[in-house]
Amino acid sequence: MAIASLGSKWQQLKTHPGFEDAPVRTLFRLASWRTHCLLNRSAVVELPQWGVRMFLPPRWGGEGTTMIYATREYYELELKHLDRFVSHGMTFVDGGANLGVYTLAASKLVGESGRVLSFEPGRRSFAILGRNADLNGLRNVQTYQFALSDEMGRARLYHHSHGPVSFSLGREDLGAETFEEVSTVTLDHIASQEQIERIDFIKLDVEGAEELVLRGALQTLTHSHPTVLFETNKEAAQRLGLSGDGAWSLLSEFDYKFYAVDEAGGCAQLPEPPARGNVLAVHRGEGS
Repeated sequence: MAIASLGSKWQQLKTHPGFEDAPVRTLFRLASWRTHCLLNRSAVVELPQWGVRMFLPPRWGGEGTTMIYATREYYELELKHLDRFVSHGMTFVDGGANLGVYTLAASKLVGESGRVLSFEPGRRSFAILGRNADLNGLRNVQTYQFALSDEMGRARLYHHSHGPVSFSLGREDLGAETFEEVSTVTLDHIASQEQIERIDFIKLDVEGAEELVLRGALQTLTHSHPTVLFETNKEAAQRLGLSGDGAWSLLSEFDYKFYAVDEAGGCAQLPEPPARGNVLAVHRGEGS
């Protein structure tokens, strides 16, 4: 079982854009980060593409630390090419911000005239998100310790076994699993409360709850037509009693088209939802 798991992780690593760009450097950084974690030493990494620094706690195995340390701006293709879709003056929503890599990048791209609304319900991750915003002196970022959803209330945020920062509103299995109580909020409520007239870009990585977040943002979708970057994770969505393609179907009703971002930053239209991975949704009236 362990050998099969290692083989699977190696296959994933070999196809990662950051590894393909610089395999030796990536392997060296992975070894360095493993040492950091064994010694329980945190790190601050430079992300020169945006002129920011990022504090990373010593957590091995979580993509929110390990792969950011190893691949930096190449953590995801959509992150590497975020400047294709986000520019000065925009309002950017980071749903499921984790430690804040998208928040840091977006804050520099939207500039002083823009703003970033960053949501992270997990207690430990939220503390580090705030630390990273403070580390860079970001004044256009507002952080919220809420889980975005389709209603106001309370929910359990489960801590899954397959990653130290892999949290979800859906329970993984019937076994023992730790959780914390979190507050839920709708994006439409926050937009009204903060008197935000327009939201331009929404990034969602909320472990299967993407459809719930979008149902709590129907007014925003109707009036702002924001570009939406969301993760498809059918298993996680089904744990919440949702359709695996729920976010795609909802956005289709709002006249969105769907794309995959390639290594050059281009967009290839997707005819159907992928089994897993990031999808860029662009309203037909906004162009591609």
